[in-house]
Amino acid sequence: MSATTSPLSDTDLNETPEFELDCLYDDPEDPSELTIFPSDRQQSVTEWVTADRSATVSLEKLR
Repeated sequence: MSATTSPLSDTDLNETPEFELDCLYDDPEDPSELTIFPSDRQQSVTEWVTADRSATVSLEKLR
């Protein structure tokens, strides 16, 4: 079984949604969790996302 996909057109790329996000730390002095959520407070599919520091990777390590 094989699957084929078509490349994105310029129109698809121009229609990509944009989001303004805010974030909060559980402890500003020694954060262990970061929560991001929409700035405009409009209801969305996901209301917020929280990442535990022990499960994250530094951006410097990704490069």
